[in-house]
Parts: sequence; structure tokens; C-alpha cells
Amino acid sequence: MLERIRKIRDGYRQNRSVIRRLAFGIFMIWYICVLPEKPFDDPYSNVLLSRNGKLLGAHIASDGQWRFPPSNHTPYKLRVCIIRFEDKNFRNHFGFSITGIGRALLQNLSSGEVRSGGSTITQQVVRIMRKNPPRTYTEKLYEIIIATRMEWSYSKDEILNMYTAHAPFGNNVIGIEAAAWRYFGRTPDELSWAESATLAVLPNAPGLIYPGKNHHSLKRKRNRLLKELYSEGIIDKLSYQLALEEPLPDKPLPLPREAPHLLQLCISKESQQRFVSTIDESLQEMVNQELNQYMIELQDRGIYNGSVLISSSKTGEILAYVGNTFSEEEEFSSDVDCIQAPRSSGSILKPILYAKSMENGFITPEQLLIDVPSRFGNFSPNNFSRQFNGAVPANTALCKSLNVPMVYLLREYGQAKFHNDLKQLGFHHMNKTATHYGLSLILGGGEATNWEINSCYNRFAQQLHHGKSNNLYYRLNKRPKSGYLPMNNGCIYATLNALIEVSRPDEDNNWKAFESSEKIAWKTGTSFGFRDGWAVGVTPEYTVSIWIGNADGEGRPGLTGVKAAAPLLFSIFRKLDRAEHWFRIPEHQMQKTEICSKSGQLPNRFCDDTKWVWVPKSCLVSKPCPYHQLIHTNASGTQRVNSSCEDPANMIHTSWFILPPVVERFYQNNQPTYKPAPRFDPKCAINQPEQFMTFVYPKPGTKLYIPKALDGSRGKVIFEVSHKSAASILYWHIDETFIGTTSSSHQLSIELEKGVHAVTVVDETGLTLSQQFEIMSN
Repeated sequence: MLERIRKIRDGYRQNRSVIRRLAFGIFMIWYICVLPEKPFDDPYSNVLLSRNGKLLGAHIASDGQWRFPPSNHTPYKLRVCIIRFEDKNFRNHFGFSITGIGRALLQNLSSGEVRSGGSTITQQVVRIMRKNPPRTYTEKLYEIIIATRMEWSYSKDEILNMYTAHAPFGNNVIGIEAAAWRYFGRTPDELSWAESATLAVLPNAPGLIYPGKNHHSLKRKRNRLLKELYSEGIIDKLSYQLALEEPLPDKPLPLPREAPHLLQLCISKESQQRFVSTIDESLQEMVNQELNQYMIELQDRGIYNGSVLISSSKTGEILAYVGNTFSEEEEFSSDVDCIQAPRSSGSILKPILYAKSMENGFITPEQLLIDVPSRFGNFSPNNFSRQFNGAVPANTALCKSLNVPMVYLLREYGQAKFHNDLKQLGFHHMNKTATHYGLSLILGGGEATNWEINSCYNRFAQQLHHGKSNNLYYRLNKRPKSGYLPMNNGCIYATLNALIEVSRPDEDNNWKAFESSEKIAWKTGTSFGFRDGWAVGVTPEYTVSIWIGNADGEGRPGLTGVKAAAPLLFSIFRKLDRAEHWFRIPEHQMQKTEICSKSGQLPNRFCDDTKWVWVPKSCLVSKPCPYHQLIHTNASGTQRVNSSCEDPANMIHTSWFILPPVVERFYQNNQPTYKPAPRFDPKCAINQPEQFMTFVYPKPGTKLYIPKALDGSRGKVIFEVSHKSAASILYWHIDETFIGTTSSSHQLSIELEKGVHAVTVVDETGLTLSQQFEIMSN
């Protein structure tokens, strides 16, 4: 019997031992796994910082709290204040304090209610992590266990950082970073001892004491903590006395709102909550002030919106991003990011065509371009001034932003080719076909964004600095990969040099007379209907682009690039650091060469007036001057002759600069020194047009019925002339409007409206044919 009892007792002991070991094993598994891999899953505010860590803006978290993403850093003053106030033995315990728990237990038993928790900072982290459950002894025991587990997995600094990032600081403010900005308008690192002490005491009773509530109790707690810091020698007497005099904040401050549109862009493009940008906060603040002050004047003219983008011409970093003007009025559409909004480009793309035309050998920088009243199918461009120069140097046409010469240049260069160039340069909103835009593409027929325009001009500058370039970027330390821009550096240099000569607003180009004036390559643009005013400027230091208009697209009289955008551009440049030197000439891609002084083209054998200039090497394949010709005059030089009317022995052979008749008519009005060639002697055969050219179609008095094309569009009239000289160039006009030229095969097609019209054809010698015809209805 005794033996049986002994066996039962031993079996019970063995089972109890197994159960204890099993229970201990289960506890250890639970203990190891009880701490979540990610202690906090709270939603965070989206925070935008400058390159120097200054707060530019923030969006409140989805739960309505100002809770900044953890920075994993607690400044020294805050670290000292929090440990001193909350948990003096923080560096030495293993997650809980027996002394603190005992003291709290005695206080609670004596009062009959839970008045003190005796929690360490680690226990408070656990409590915050568990969303502040009711205070019970069971919960306290659970907190102690989890706290020891947390001490096992994290360092003391990591635990303190968790606390400072997630502790409540009153109102809807969570964490020291949000608290520092909401209560003091500064980063935690910039806080004084008094401010740090103020924040350190807030989590103790965040619902009862915070700036704006129970002011005296808060001050008493702060001062008591400051006294302890002084007593322990952490701060000296003077610092202590000054800290006591510092006032408490009366209420939470509004957070900075320096770059709200960039913050929205970051949120839409990035998955993080903390964005460290490339923004220079001083430039951002300056541009905000400049734009908003400037727009006060424009609002009286019904212009309410604008955007400014500044980038580094050396790196492509965005230094200032102001997407719109600030206004409380909803109708001003201040929330629209006008930097990313596609708008009509106006003339802002002309420098690109100028550069690409040089790169492909179509022009030299000073080559004459035609500038006369013209028609291209049903498209009749006009210069903004409604004046014409006959012929104008390409760089002057660019500086004066003349429309007609640039349309001619685009037609020669090729619409499809230029359209493809723009896409390669990053103009992604030019997403329709080249045919859709037609020749109006160079005058604003396509859309571009402020970002795309700034990026293109910025890459021009980067290319001249480094030979390579990258796209714009706004995240610090996230510079995109560099590559070669599809454009010759010599052509870029020549283009920016031409843009220096653009007349500045209200200065009459007198800026050159002052040594303090800075070279700025700049260009404006105006869209049809005065809806958009553009200005972009480039120096070796900065690229600045500006758009002015109304976000809803409504036009306003006088809303032009020169009048609305350019003044702000130069106002901003005057406040930017000046570049020490202009771009260095890329000598390996440029060459000093001889050109004809009058035509700006490579000289032919009859050019008697030349000069030496730097041109891109790609220009060396351009066509020689077609305007200098060898003419023959009588002995007195008063009339042109040929062998049909003058003995060759009596002729004088002279080089003469001769422009086509239609060009000459306008050119001589603007160039008093231009001398037309002498007229032909009436006895010469050249005055009998029928011997040299004749109309093949249409015949005089012809009535034409124009059929519709298969797609329903109106058909075109085809004209044809036969000329005795196969090498002749003919200049065509319809109703005294220049249409174009033909060579070799003299055929031309054009759309015409119903009615009587006159067609006139002139060759380079001045020989003229003209006749009338009538377009009948279909």
C-alpha cells in the first residue's frame, strides 16, 4: 500500500515537473513573440523638409493627429529633460523600477484609487503602443513583462526615440517634432532649455496641461524641472535664470506652408511620409513673397495665378517650387499646381528650333530669314507688332520673338522632326501627331508645363557646365542618372548667347553699360488669346521659369510674357546670387569662321564684305550666301544690261547684294543703307517675261471648281509655272501675300476660299508674271 502511494506521489511530481517545463516553454515562446515586429502602426503626417532640415509643410495624419514620422533622433536637451522628469534611473533598469512601483502602490493604497503608475519610460512606450488600455494591476504586470522584452530587443536610445516620437503632447500633437513646431515654430534641435523642459513635462498629463490650458500649472512644472537641472549642475545659474524668464506659448502655432504644391507632388509620387527635399528655404521664402506681392498688382487686371520654379543650373536640383499664389478665395484656384499644369507654350520653344536648325546645318546664327506677310495653306501667322522686316538675322528674329521667320524656319527644318526633338527633350505633353499641331507648334500650338520648360533650359546649362546633364529633381540625394542631351553644345552656347540680347523690360538694353549687371539668357512667351505669360531665364547658377495667368484658362488683355512675367523674372534674379563668370565657350564644338556681313551666311565668291565670327561647327555645312550676285551694268552704272542690249566690252561687272523683290520691299524700309540693284535697260530681253516663263496652270480668267477630298476636307488649288532657267527660284504670292518659293519644279498647292484671286510669281531677277482666276463654290 505504501509502495503504491509512493509511486502515485512520484508520478504526480514528474507530471507536475513536465507541466511546469511545458508551461515555462509556452511562456518563453509567448515572451519571445509577444513584441510585434513593428511596435507602432500609427498613421503619420506627410512632412516636407528643406535641404537643411527646415519644415516646409505637413499634412495631418489620417486619424486627425499631428504625428510626424519618427526621425530616430532625440536632441540632447530634450533627452536630458525627459529622462530627468520621467525616469531618472532610465539608463540602469531593465524595463521597470521596483522602487517606482512600490512608491506608486503605497500612494494608490493610501488614496484608495489609482493615482500613480510608477511607470518607466519603457513601460510608457508599451502603454502607448497598446493604445492606453485601462489602468489595472493586471495591465501593469503585463506592461512590466513587455517592457523587459523591449529592453532585450532595443537599445536605451531606441526606446527613448520611440517614446519621444509617439508620446502625446496635448491637443492633437504627438511626438516631440510635431510639438516643437506646433508650440515653438522650430525644430527640436533648436529648442532652448526652457522650451525643452516645457515639452518634457507635457506627456505626464497631456489632456490637462498644455500650452493654452492650465498655464500656471504648466509653468510650475517646467520651473521645477529647470531647478532640478540647475541643482544637478546640468545648466549654470545664468542659463537657469534666463530659462525661468522665458514665456510659455499661449496656443499652438500654424505649421509652415511654404511649399504646399511640392508636398502634394511628393505625396502623389512617393510612398514615404518624410520628404527631405532639395529646396533652399531662404529662396523658397523669398519667391513666395515676391510672387504674392507681385500678384497683388495683377489682380486688379483680372490675373490671379502664377508659378515660379528655380533650379540649379549646375546640378538640376529644385531650389524653389511655388506652384501658385496664396489666396483664401476659392475662385482664385490657389490649390492648382500651375508648375505641373500643361499650358500653351507660346514662343518659349523658339530657342530650341533655333539651336536645332544650327545643329542640322540649316542656318548660321546671323543668317537672314524671310519676314514678310505670308500664308501657309490656311495658316497666316503674323508678328506681334504687325510689322515686317523683309529679312532679319536669325538671332535677331529669336531675340525679338518674330513669328513669321520662325514659321519659315520650322517649315524648312521639318514639323515631324522638331516634334520628335521636343519629345526627346522631355516635352511629354506634346503627345499628339506633328500634323495635328502643324506649323503653329512654334507659336504655342502645343502645350508644355513650367516643369518641362525649366528642365529643358536647365539641361542646356548643365551641358555647358559638365558636358552631360540630368533631369530636374526635388528629393535630396536622389539625383537622377546623367546622360547626353540630344543637342550640340556649340549650338546651345550660341543660342544662350543670342538670348542675352533680348531687350529687358523697362531697361532699353542699357543694362550693358553697368558692370554690376549680370548676363541672363532669357525668353518670353505669350499664348493665343492672352491666356498665358511665360518667362524663363538662365545663368550659370540658376534657371528660373515663370508662368502667369488664370488657372481656369481665362485670357486677359495685356497678359503677355513681356508685360506679365518678365518683370517678376528680373525682380527675382536681382535677389539671387550673381554668377562670377558666363559659360565657357565650347571651343571643341565651335569654330571661328568667315561669314558674309550682310546675309550672315557662308560667303560665296561674290561676297565682298565679310567678317569672322564664332559659329557651331555644324553650321559650316549650311548653304552659301544666295544674295550676292555678279551683275552687269552700263558704263555709267545706272542700268543693268546683258549681251542682248550692250556690247560686253562696255559692261561694268559688279558684286551686288540683291534680295527677292517681295523681301526687298520691306527690307529697305528698315535698312536705309540698302541699295536696290539698278533696273534693266528697257532694250534688254529680260523685260519680255513671256520669253522666260509662263503659267502652265491656271490660265488667265480660269474658273476653278475645287472638289472635296475623301476625308471631307476642302481640296487644294495646284499652280504650275514653266521657267526657261532650270536653276531659277520663284517667289509666289496670292492676293499680295507671300506664299512660298519653288525651285527646279515650279508647282505649288494651296487652299483657297471662294472668290476672285490674283496669283503673282517673281523670279530672282525681278521678272514678274501675274494673272487673275476665280474659285467657284462646289
